Amino acid sequence: MSDRKNIIIIEDSSKMGGVQYSTLYFAEEIIKQRLHKLKILIPFDGAFTSLCKEHNIPYNTYNPIPYISTSISLNNDKIRIPNPFSLIYNIFLILINSVKTRALINPRKPDIVITKGFFTHMSGGLACKMLKIPIIWHLQDLVSNRYFGLYESFLNFLANKIPNCIICDGQLIKAALKGDIRQRSFVVLNGIKSGELKRCPDARRHTRKELGISENAYVIGHVARIKPWKGQIHLLKAFIDYSKHNLDSYLILAGSPLFGKDKYYNYLKNIIHKSNLHDRVIMPGYRSDLKNIFSAMDMFIYPSVEKDTSPLVLLSAISAGLPIAMTQIESLEDIASHCPSIDLFNIADRDYLIKLIKKYENPILRNEKGLKNKKYAYKYFDISIHTENIAKILTTI
Repeated sequence: MSDRKNIIIIEDSSKMGGVQYSTLYFAEEIIKQRLHKLKILIPFDGAFTSLCKEHNIPYNTYNPIPYISTSISLNNDKIRIPNPFSLIYNIFLILINSVKTRALINPRKPDIVITKGFFTHMSGGLACKMLKIPIIWHLQDLVSNRYFGLYESFLNFLANKIPNCIICDGQLIKAALKGDIRQRSFVVLNGIKSGELKRCPDARRHTRKELGISENAYVIGHVARIKPWKGQIHLLKAFIDYSKHNLDSYLILAGSPLFGKDKYYNYLKNIIHKSNLHDRVIMPGYRSDLKNIFSAMDMFIYPSVEKDTSPLVLLSAISAGLPIAMTQIESLEDIASHCPSIDLFNIADRDYLIKLIKKYENPILRNEKGLKNKKYAYKYFDISIHTENIAKILTTI
């Protein structure tokens, strides 16, 4: 193809989360369809580089100096205050890392660079500006409007100076952009391999046996990083009340604390212990075998309280054919509009959430809703659709 471009994607983490899996799936699809030449720059060797080797995806490590948190967390992350010293320190690191990134990019002469992650947008953006290489920011997280909108204003200032265009994971991200850059911004929802997550009876039996759950039990599930804004505490409290109604019910809370910060994780564990539900609330940690975990579940609940936009694990649960209940928050409206079979609830209305859990005790209803969800996932969230939409944007650069 004469119009094939040489593309570099600069990732901000070597660990595997939703953002990294979206990069992996996109890279696989680009290579499979032979649309463009592609290479991923990954900070350090780790889980991400191992998967790139496994899937024959070209990559290099660029070994940046690690950034530090720009805020101080209080009261289980309910209160965050900016740390001016870390802000200044990170600005110096952005400059240093931009030089390191420039040295790695320059010999490869890319046609386009795509950056992911706040600090990578900064350092990669400066490197590309110096080299006069077109750059695309892929925004996959909603910037908080805390601190009187300071971060949001800073992002908008740089967004109008650095990228040629921006790809947003949701309408709410684009709505937060101000100035000329909004006209050069595109909404592309995340994509998943919709055909690979079909639940399996053998996987159901095996995984339930591994987790100590009986075959006929009713299992409610959730998968996400163990962070306060993911809302696990609200689901846990609803299950504690519901568990008295159904003694053969279980809750799976899969995921691990972000960057090893386990204060909130321990808080959840203490509540489980005090409720004497340690044998019915399963916290298996980080799991990459989503097909197995979804196979063990009867219902998936996503109780996020803020800033989630087309999260990969939620799209995966929809694709797996599970009935879904999720919070009615603005950042998830894109998914709700494409998948009307999802039940919505207000995070403050625990009674209604319990009502939804009781609703899906019915296996026939579970199957009906699950089949509808699978159809919507294939139609709107498949990785081929995601890749096609981004490929169209690349042709405009």
